[in-house]
Amino acid sequence: MKYVVRCVFTGLAISVLALVMAWNFVPFMHRDDPSVRHFDVPLSLLDTRTISTHPAVLSQEIFNRAVQAIPDSDYAASVSRNVLSSYEAYLSINDDIDLRSIASNTYSIQILAVNQEVYSLGDLIRVRIMLFDGYGKPLTYGGDILRIWLTTPSKNASANGYVIDHGNGSYTGHVRALWTGSCVIKTSIAATKQHIAVVHKFIEKHGLLHDMAAGFNKNDLQERTPCNVKPSVFGLTDVCNFTKENYGLNWYCEKPRNPKLTCQDWTTVQGHREDHLNEVERKIARFYKHMLLRESPTIKTKGDGTYVPSVDLPCSKRPNKETWLEESPVGFYYKNQWHNRGCKSTFIPSKMSYENCLRDQFLFFIGDSNIRSWFDQIQQTLNMVIAANTEGQKRGPWFSLRRADRTDLNLSLVWAVHELPFYTGGHSPREYIKSMAWHIDRIPYMKKLTIVIHNMMHLARTPPSEFRAHVRDVRFAIGRLFKRVPEARLFIKGPHSATYVNLFKPLDFIRKVQEQVFFEELIEFHDKITYLNLWDMTTCIENVNVHPGPSTVRDMISYFMSYLCDR
Repeated sequence: MKYVVRCVFTGLAISVLALVMAWNFVPFMHRDDPSVRHFDVPLSLLDTRTISTHPAVLSQEIFNRAVQAIPDSDYAASVSRNVLSSYEAYLSINDDIDLRSIASNTYSIQILAVNQEVYSLGDLIRVRIMLFDGYGKPLTYGGDILRIWLTTPSKNASANGYVIDHGNGSYTGHVRALWTGSCVIKTSIAATKQHIAVVHKFIEKHGLLHDMAAGFNKNDLQERTPCNVKPSVFGLTDVCNFTKENYGLNWYCEKPRNPKLTCQDWTTVQGHREDHLNEVERKIARFYKHMLLRESPTIKTKGDGTYVPSVDLPCSKRPNKETWLEESPVGFYYKNQWHNRGCKSTFIPSKMSYENCLRDQFLFFIGDSNIRSWFDQIQQTLNMVIAANTEGQKRGPWFSLRRADRTDLNLSLVWAVHELPFYTGGHSPREYIKSMAWHIDRIPYMKKLTIVIHNMMHLARTPPSEFRAHVRDVRFAIGRLFKRVPEARLFIKGPHSATYVNLFKPLDFIRKVQEQVFFEELIEFHDKITYLNLWDMTTCIENVNVHPGPSTVRDMISYFMSYLCDR
C-alpha cells in the first residue's frame, strides 16, 4: 500500500510537541559527522543574512502545487521523469532571500514512521522528516531535495534510498533493509530550494554558470572575447555566431574589437571556474547544501542469510528497457562489493575477464574526463598501446582524442570530448573539440561496436533547454547509427554524485533534469540502449569529488561490463 504522509504544522507549539514525541518514542543515535562530505552552515553566515522585506520569498501555493504534482513513483524512480514540471516554480523564488528562512539541519528532525527497532531482511523502512528553518520554525512548503541512505560502516555496507516531498515541509524517506545487522539511517538536505533557484536563475539569465572565452589570432594580433550559448547576454548585436562551427548547437562569442581581427580568426577556446554570483548567492551555493541532519535513527535487521541476493538473471541477458524503469536503489554495497538488484553480475574483474569480454571490440567513450577515467583504467589494465596523434606524439592536451589498441585481441579503445561548452582550462585549439554526433556519424560498420556517452558536468552549467538540444542532436545521430550498424551496443552513463563544497551546481536537482531529458529524448531507443545508473552507487558511499576515486571507477566499469559481457 502506498504510504503517504501529510504533516501540517500550525504553529511553533505543535512543532515543539513533535520534537518531544520524537525523543520520547523513537530511539536515536546522535552522530556528529566531521567529514567534508556534509557540513553545518557557519553561524557567521546567519549573522550576515539579507533580511527580506517580503512576507514570503515565493508563492507557496504555486510552489506546493508544482511539487505535489510530481507523482510519488517519480521520487522512487532511478531515472526521473517529472522534475521539470517544477522548474518554473524554482525560478519564481524571490531574489531577496533571508538566509535564516532556508531549511536548517540544526532544527530539522527525522523519526521512524513506525515505532519499530527490528526489521526483516528486505523490508522497506519509512522515515518521517520534518524541515525547520534557521529560526526553528517549521517549513510549510516543499522543494528542498533530500538524500537518505542506510549504512553499516563495520561491514562496509551502504545503500541509497529515496525521499518523497509532500509539498508542505514534510517528507517521507524510504530505505530498504538489504543486509543483516545494526544500521544507521542518514538524511541530508542535499539541495535547498534557494540553492536551486539562485543557480538556475543565474544560468537562465546569463546562459552559463561559469565563463568561457574565444581566442582570435592572426599573425601577431591576439584578442580574447566572452562566449555563451545565448547571444543576448552581451547586450550587443555585434557577435560572432559560431553555431555552425559548433555542429549546429548554440555558440556565440563577442566580435573582436580590433578591426583587423574577424570572426574567421577564431582559433582557441577557454573555460574556467569564474562566475558572477553575488555574495549572498555564492554563500547559498557553497554552504546551503548537503547538510546532514543531526540525529540519525538506528535499526536492526534480521533474517536468513547476510544480505539480499541479486535476482537470478545475468545482467547481460536483461532487457535494456528495464534499466530505464528501475526503482532506487539499483544496487548496494556490502563488504565493499557492489551488488546489483535488478540482475546478477557474472563479470568478475581481472585482466583475463577484461580480455575475454573486450576481444574484437571497438569501444568508443564520448564525453568528459569522467568517462576518460574509464579509458585510462581499461588501457592500463590491458597494457594497451596508445596510438600516436598526427604530430607523432602519444600524449597531446588532456582533452585531445585518445586511442589505444591491442592487436592480439583485435581491440580498439577510443575517447573523445563532446562539443562546446567544454571547459578545457587554458586557451586550447578549438579543432580538438567536436560534437558527439560528429563522432558517431563517422563510425563505419563493424560487427562489435560499443559506445558509451557521458556529458554531465560541463553541460550542467547550461539551462535545461540547452542540455535537451545537445541530447536531441545525439538522438538523431544514434538513429543514423542503428541504421548503419544495427548490432551496435549503446550505453548512457548517468550522472554521479559529488558533494565538493566549491561545486556550486545543485547536482541533486540537475541529475534529475538530465535523467528526464535522456528518458524523453531517447524513449524510442529504450529497448536498444542500456542506462547505467551511477547515482545510487556514488551517493551511498558519500562520494565527495567530481572525479571519483580509482576503486569507485573500477566498480563503475565492472557495472558496465556486467551488461556488456556474454551477450
